[in-house]
Amino acid sequence: MLFLSPFFDDKLDHTARPEKRTRMFSFAPTPFDLYFVLFGIPVRVNPMFWLMAAALGWSSGDIPSTVIWVWCVFFSVLIHELGHALTAEWFGWRSSILLYFGGGLAFSERYVNNTPGRSVFMSLMGPMAQFILLGLVIAVSMGLSLAEVELHPYVRTAIGYLIIINIFWPVLNLLPILPLDGGRILQGTLDVFRIRNRTTIVRGFSVILGAAVAAWCFSMGQPFGTIMFGLIAWQNASGAFDSRAY
Repeated sequence: MLFLSPFFDDKLDHTARPEKRTRMFSFAPTPFDLYFVLFGIPVRVNPMFWLMAAALGWSSGDIPSTVIWVWCVFFSVLIHELGHALTAEWFGWRSSILLYFGGGLAFSERYVNNTPGRSVFMSLMGPMAQFILLGLVIAVSMGLSLAEVELHPYVRTAIGYLIIINIFWPVLNLLPILPLDGGRILQGTLDVFRIRNRTTIVRGFSVILGAAVAAWCFSMGQPFGTIMFGLIAWQNASGAFDSRAY
């Protein structure tokens, strides 16, 4: 999961297609959606995903750099969600991916042979996929530098963006806040040890840390982060999130 699976309500019909269960910043299919299949996994990209990525990367009217940023975000988020989805497929659970305004979601039908340990492992594989991508980008960059290959400025820009995104995004997702991957990992770990009141504990952590991050974003003049983490804290307080979305 990348950002906002709290906009999916686990009180709704889990047999419904994800697009029929979206809320707030997650949208039903549109004529402008991009559909494709990757490694046998269906992927849908809502047009609001491109708007979100462009808003995050808009740089003083520098359109070429913004376009490069958007594609780097797309590639990185897709790799993250593939980490979750391919792990689900390995466990025998059908999966699908949605990229939308809130980031990315990997859905899986985790009804058979699911365990807390498997849930923790699946949560880890999203950030791990991005760390692997980060290592590959750095290795290629160093190799090209040692070979004294002259890179086009836009290529250098793309490499820089990929490094930034694939450090920031997975680290952010490892914060112990539901529905981020770190929150799922904390939840699964407490499940492994059968800690009493574990759901209350995880949601309490999520509300407090989500509100703290929102306050920090506000103090740093980051309206997007302020809104996102404020909504995450509120949704955790209300208990509305989808246990099937990573």
